[in-house]
Amino acid sequence: MTENRIRTIDDIRIELYDDNGMVDAYQGSGYHTVDEAIRNAFDGVRSEMNIEDYVFKVINLTTGTSARYRINAGGNVKILPEM
Repeated sequence: MTENRIRTIDDIRIELYDDNGMVDAYQGSGYHTVDEAIRNAFDGVRSEMNIEDYVFKVINLTTGTSARYRINAGGNVKILPEM
């Protein structure tokens, strides 16, 4: 998942992580971009933390691909290297 593009028919799972581990997970379809999927998942989090404080693992269940992302201070989605 090296591009910021997914198909609307793809089944996407977004896992949200903070310093303590996984906080929540969302699954759905209809997203056009990784950015859209991440922001939609973050909207469901009840937290005092900012979106920049999370790491998002985006898993395309349709294609079997995944990648980790973070939102930088400028509000842009940045892919993180695999661990």
